[in-house]
Amino acid sequence: MTKNKPHFSIWNLDFDTFITSPLVLWIISIAISVTMWVYVTGTEEASYITRKFTAPLEYRGLDAQAILRGRVSEVDVEVRGPEEAMMRLDYNSVIPYVDARNLASGTRYTVNVNVSTPGSISLVSCTPSQITLDLVRQVTRLMTVETVLPQNIPEGHYIEGVEIIPKEVGIKGAEDDVAKVGSVRITPTIEQLQEGGEQLMAVRFSQSEPFDGAVAIEPAQVRFKGNLVRGLPRKRVPVNVRLSGKLDSDYEVRSIITDPSEIQIEGDTQDLAKVEAIDTEIIDVTGLNEDRVIVVPLRQPEAEGVSLTSGASVRVTIQLSEARAERMIANIPVEFRNTDSPKEWLSSPQHVSVTIEGKPSLIESFDPAQTVIKAYIDMSNIFMAPVTLPVRAETVSGDAFRVIRIDPQNVTVNAFSTAGN
Repeated sequence: MTKNKPHFSIWNLDFDTFITSPLVLWIISIAISVTMWVYVTGTEEASYITRKFTAPLEYRGLDAQAILRGRVSEVDVEVRGPEEAMMRLDYNSVIPYVDARNLASGTRYTVNVNVSTPGSISLVSCTPSQITLDLVRQVTRLMTVETVLPQNIPEGHYIEGVEIIPKEVGIKGAEDDVAKVGSVRITPTIEQLQEGGEQLMAVRFSQSEPFDGAVAIEPAQVRFKGNLVRGLPRKRVPVNVRLSGKLDSDYEVRSIITDPSEIQIEGDTQDLAKVEAIDTEIIDVTGLNEDRVIVVPLRQPEAEGVSLTSGASVRVTIQLSEARAERMIANIPVEFRNTDSPKEWLSSPQHVSVTIEGKPSLIESFDPAQTVIKAYIDMSNIFMAPVTLPVRAETVSGDAFRVIRIDPQNVTVNAFSTAGN
């Protein structure tokens, strides 16, 4: 009789055998692992959050004399961190910045945007992550403020006592933009001129072409004084002193002072524009050798219709100073002084040129045969040779002459033995 083999089936196993079988244990371990991973991951993600916001961009290390064209002022930042830390986040503590140290003006650079974050907060993204820095040199140019008068000034009136404080303002901006400024001006109206007194006025500039960046005027306002009065236009012009003749040869003009230094004239506007100064009558200074103060008449303006309104003469002070002249005397032998050594000394070269200074009359009449000039070398404490030493010079003439130059300044000194030694 044939015995049947038992048929294996999972259903034939009892529960204990089933639950401890390798296949079931493997399935259970996989399921537990997946469950724990899902749980842990889900819990971690749930405790971290992100935030997106816009933050100001800092430029660190930027040269004080440089300015930026097309400046990026803000960037978009996304950060991530634990929920508790993110709830307490101070957005000012997240700082986007670029490092502009050692960047030269006149060049464009592409640089990274860095973001500084506090504590456990980390950066997710920054947009843009790079920017272009266009650095240009900043300059300040001083310009005189001009006054542009209105065209509708009533006939028979003129502007008197015009004064602008300060007279100059600074134009500040990129170097190429500042170069485009043609003039700076104020434009008072008829009403303001009629009101008179001191008034604050805005300063504006004219430009040859549009600016690429911002250009500022410092100060943006000036104080203006000016009155609209009836009568012929007036203006003040400097006094021009005219001299003739030749001073004493030992003197020269140090300064000429006039009192007053300016004279007021009046006439039609077009005629006034032709007069730039008022001349004095000619002053003869032939042989003058001391300061002089004289009252000198003024010449009438050459422009027809223009006349003086404030005096017909001025006080002129002519101040003199001693003139100086130079002369070079060549081939002066070099002497040796203060030598206690038994050695004999010889210089190379043995002659020098000496330039003296004095009054022109004395220099002109100078006679080397009568006025002794000596060149010498001080040999104090000199025992070894060869040696290079400075040459000195003196004149036996008191204070009449002064040595101002020796050529050459230094010579080489050697020792030699005499024939008898």
